[in-house]
Formats: sequence, structure tokens, C-alpha cells
Amino acid sequence: MDNVFQFRDQLIERYGSFSRSFVRIAAPDIQAEVEHQYAQGRYWPEPLVQINPNYQRQGTVQNLVAQGVLHAACAEIFQVGKSEGSPEPLHLYKHQMEALAKGQERQSYVVTTGTGSGKSLSFFIPVIDRILKAKADGGKARTRAIVIYPMNALANSQLEELEKFLHGYAPDQRPFTVARYTGQESKPERDAMADNPPDILLTNFMMLEYILTRFDEVDRRVVDHCEGLEFLVLDELHTYRGRQGADVALLVRRLRERLNANRLVCIGTSATMSSGGTQADRNRTVAEVASKLFGAAITEHDVIGETLERVTDPLKDVAAIAAELPSAIQRESHQWADFDAFRRDPLAIWVELNLGIELPDNEPPRRAKPITLQAASDRLAQDTG
Repeated sequence: MDNVFQFRDQLIERYGSFSRSFVRIAAPDIQAEVEHQYAQGRYWPEPLVQINPNYQRQGTVQNLVAQGVLHAACAEIFQVGKSEGSPEPLHLYKHQMEALAKGQERQSYVVTTGTGSGKSLSFFIPVIDRILKAKADGGKARTRAIVIYPMNALANSQLEELEKFLHGYAPDQRPFTVARYTGQESKPERDAMADNPPDILLTNFMMLEYILTRFDEVDRRVVDHCEGLEFLVLDELHTYRGRQGADVALLVRRLRERLNANRLVCIGTSATMSSGGTQADRNRTVAEVASKLFGAAITEHDVIGETLERVTDPLKDVAAIAAELPSAIQRESHQWADFDAFRRDPLAIWVELNLGIELPDNEPPRRAKPITLQAASDRLAQDTG
């Protein structure tokens, strides 16, 4: 196997063989028709191709600390590469900066950006900044934030990511504490949470329901530590639909009442939840759903989307590089002397503008829709002749 496309073909071939192994068709004409339908790819769609677009950057955590926007400890906490021994400043995207501003204003919000856009940092940075400042002001130890994940695997993954930011701190000198309570924990781990409340609690909605309603002594103490909860995060907001969405909406309301969380900041993260109409229409749809789930006032202005910018030369569109495309396609090797040469490459420009980013009239840039490999090939063939 040389590439992902061969892997896909092998996977489909093996699954096709497996799916046909349950029935033996005796009639030759029916057998021939079934084989024909399989050969035409009726039972699985063509592979789609899309390039993750480039998100606009706006400064670093370290710059925000220098400006007094974030607590001083954030400069040490939020670095990349610490566990590898080569720490570097953490660059922030525009949507992360907008989320930080909302969080510091104690305003609920929803972040709807794509994969790899750092949605988690859009709530962890304002949450941890608030925790550090509260501790500096002498606030008592308590759980100030609960993050709800739809799957335990996501909570486990997030715990690992937070541990990377806490790398290098002695166990008794960590600037903030985080614990997972999803049903996977041993009794000593649960007892530790009851005795020493974590600043941030990672859980799922079913376990949160349990600990609110069970009369177990440990659960009761864990809940008591959340009194006056300041932040509630629903990760993957788009997964809470139908009956499950109604259950979660009621859970949020019970949680707010039980914990006397009168100034609760509700934060949601999601992939795209609406695809129709203008950006303002889509934001209104997201705001309406989020307001129902959280029981809080969230307007279209509190929905934070992704801000994209081109990687390739912004002065050139597909028409501008049309004459150069044929020769670019026929090159045997795709290598560049430096990054600027890559940015000017006509094929790189074509790929980004067709598979990565769209430039609609009277709207900001948005990610391109995924298209089939066949459609992308046909489009490239047409544009290059």
C-alpha cells in the first residue's frame, strides 16, 4: 500500500467480500445484477476530498500576558512542545481571541469551527485564566468549571492534552487541577475528588445526571464542591438532538438550580450546525438551538465562527493562473525552493481555491465543500485543458 487511496480501495474490496458472504445467489441473472451493482459502487459513496483551510492568527498567549489581558501564569502554562523539551509560544486564532473576550465578559457563547481549529482552547484559556485570578484573590478551593463530553473517549483525550500544558509542574505545585469523572474511575480516585475538589471537572451527561441524583456520600461531596459553578461547557453541541437534547437541556436547568449558579457562563463547541442561508442566518439557527439547550440568552452575535485566510498568493485567483496550470500539472516533481515559491505555485493556488477555501461575494471566506475525487479531477482537467 502506497497511499490513502489504495487503502480505501482495499478496505472497500474487503468489506464488499464480507457483505456478500452471507448469501449464496443461485439464479445467474440475479447474481450478475448484484455483481454489477457492487461494481458500480452503489453501496458506498465515492471518496471525498477537502483541504483543511488556514485559520487567521492574532497574536500569542504570551503577548496577552504582557498586555495584562491574561494572568501571568498563562505564559508558562500555554506553550507548545513542552513535553518534547522545546517549548514555544502558543499562537492563537482569531476565533480563540473572540472566545476569550466573551469569556472574560462572562457572556455565554458558541464556537462553530472546523477540525484542527483549537476549539478546546476557546474555552480552556478563559476558564483557566479565571481560575488563576480567583486563586490569586484568595478564592477557596472549589470546582469552577464542568466540561461535558458526549463520549468518554473525548474526555480521555482532553485530559491527556491538558496534561501536556501541565508538564514540568510538581504534583503539589500545579497552577490548576483537572479531574475526570466518567464512570471509569477507581474508588480512591473518586475519594480524592471528594476530598480535594478539582478546578475543572470533565464528565459526560449521563454521569453528571447520576451524581446529581444518587445519594452516595462521595457523589454528594463532589457536587457540593461545584456550588456557585462559573462555567459549563457542552462539547460537540451538535450531537445533542431529539430526546437526548431534551434530556441535556433539563439537566442543565437542574444543575443551575442545584448549584445556585446564578452567573453561569455557558459555552458550546460544535462543527457546522447549519448550512443554509447567509452567515447571519446560520448564526441565528445555532443561537436558537444553544439557547434552548442552555436555557440562557445566546444571540447570533455570540456565535463565533472561523475566520479564514489564504495561504497562497491572495492577489491571484484561478483565472490569473490559468495559462500556467498546464505546465504545472505536467511537472514530474512538486518541490519548491522556499515557502514563498510554494505560495505562488499555480497548482497550489488552484488546489486551495477549489478544495480548501471559497471566496463568496459579499461574505467572508469560507471552507470549500468536500467534492468527490472524480469531480475534482474533472474540474482540474477542464481548467487545464
